[in-house]
Amino acid sequence: MAQAGCVNLQSVSTRYSIPAAVLLVACLLPGPGPAAAASEPGAREIQKTEEYFPDEIGSVWRYKGRSRTDAVERIAEMAFANEVSAIGTTNIKGETVKIFRETNQGNKGPTDGFFRRDTAGITYYGSQPTTPFEQQLIPYRVLVFPLVMEGTFRQLEKKGVDMQADLDGDGRHERADVVAEVRVSAHAPVAVPAGTFSDALQIDASMTIVITLTKSGRVVTSRDRITSWFVRGIGLVKYVEEIESPPVMETRGEVTHVSEELESYTLKGTVGAPSAPVLPPQPAGRL
Repeated sequence: MAQAGCVNLQSVSTRYSIPAAVLLVACLLPGPGPAAAASEPGAREIQKTEEYFPDEIGSVWRYKGRSRTDAVERIAEMAFANEVSAIGTTNIKGETVKIFRETNQGNKGPTDGFFRRDTAGITYYGSQPTTPFEQQLIPYRVLVFPLVMEGTFRQLEKKGVDMQADLDGDGRHERADVVAEVRVSAHAPVAVPAGTFSDALQIDASMTIVITLTKSGRVVTSRDRITSWFVRGIGLVKYVEEIESPPVMETRGEVTHVSEELESYTLKGTVGAPSAPVLPPQPAGRL
């Protein structure tokens, strides 16, 4: 959605996780189909990829987060909490999908996200509340299985997308060219309040939206970069996101920083908490 004078990408971001309602992914547009993941020579498939994205009904993930927005001067940093629950299933477009309920995703309030995980990957079926823009896009594939270490997956490349918003005040909707990619970067240790995990899967994602203003023909570019860490059998344990919102009608844009870290979790009756045993560091890069 547009703020006065800037493009706010917090409603059109890139976040790829099963317990994360990708309301933030509302601007990832589906192409004709998922592109094959490109990889470096000697790259390895990650065995049992689906174990990094558990989606059992009744599971709960509890996060603590921080957000801040920088413009001319820094706005005060805000702390927030978010609880994600796999609460059940529903039918969308003839497919059975899981419902993930978030109490305060990215410090933006409650939302439900709808996902389907199968042997081919993870598909996003939208959110509630939703937007007219998002409804043009769903469903679309957000990850393709198996993941490949150092592999890059282009989620989309689409031109001339209706932004469903008048950003420059001339009564006409702007259009945009959108590109989004995901890269499986590393196995690495990560420490969060729920524990220290020696072999988390790091996934880097980026999205670029190039918008042409209808009033002046001027081109503005929005960028979103996010790094997420997933642990086998647990799911998302941490993400760090930077969202660049360029100026449209004013003389300045904004950069928003958002992060969440796992505090505790309950999976299939197994409880993890800040008091859980801390694993000793081990070499990264092991499957």
